Amino acid sequence: MSQENGSKGSVGLVGLGVMGRGVAANLLKKGFSVVGRDINPEALSWLESIGGKAGGDAASITSVCDVVVSFVVNDKQTEEVLFGKDGLAATMKPGTVFIACSTMSPKYVRDLAVRLEKMQIHLIDSPVTGGQVGAQNGTLTVMVAGDPDVFERVRPVLSTFGGKLFFLGKEQGQGSQMKVINQLLCGVHIAAAAEALAMARRSGLPMDTTLEILKSGAASSWMLGDRGPRMVAQSFDNVTSAVDIFVKDMGLVLDSARESSFAASMAHAAFLQFIEASGHGLGKLDDAAVIRNYTN
Repeated sequence: MSQENGSKGSVGLVGLGVMGRGVAANLLKKGFSVVGRDINPEALSWLESIGGKAGGDAASITSVCDVVVSFVVNDKQTEEVLFGKDGLAATMKPGTVFIACSTMSPKYVRDLAVRLEKMQIHLIDSPVTGGQVGAQNGTLTVMVAGDPDVFERVRPVLSTFGGKLFFLGKEQGQGSQMKVINQLLCGVHIAAAAEALAMARRSGLPMDTTLEILKSGAASSWMLGDRGPRMVAQSFDNVTSAVDIFVKDMGLVLDSARESSFAASMAHAAFLQFIEASGHGLGKLDDAAVIRNYTN
């Protein structure tokens, strides 16, 4: 990594949303210089306020950073970041590492790795889980696939925001496949929690006590403990992950299942709950709002 002013090196960071901001803060806290890019001017001002630098054109990042971390939303945004107007790929130096942390189709990631390799750019397939809190605390779980030597090279960067790094092998797309499976379980758990709590409400049970009981025994899950209080309180405006994010993610699950002729019946059922909630106009609310499918 390029050294600058005694720092551990300069890292490019694309995407300064709720996840990217936590990552930026941890990179700076742990001694890296950060050059950021985002379409939101307020996000760039925020980065400068904590000691980072706002990147202008692509060259303002790629000329000083031989590692670029991407926390944009999806493959469409990744494509734009790399190959769109003033895209980064055209000005990246040979040997630059692009760390893709977004939740994307494994097939897209496999194809992207081939395209970047032809440009002498290394791809590290590196989606994460742990949410906004994990990004802020530097405790994200990171699912890594790619060249083992390149992984070791960027391990110090990944370790600034990842509390647990799991290496899944050199085959690109395996990190993204693992994230798809992670999202399958997350989506099913949220939808199941919503159904159980909605049934309890319909039955006239005391909701706070119901949630406490469910959390205390074998029925508990991380998602129940995290989303359950919001479902009980019917409080969905403080968004940590929106309904439409799970529409996207469960869609990726089903695409991957079709590609491998795998009948993901539970994933299908959960996807229908999220798409129904989005169709009711709840797409921008917290994903716990999926309970309203049963209570409206």
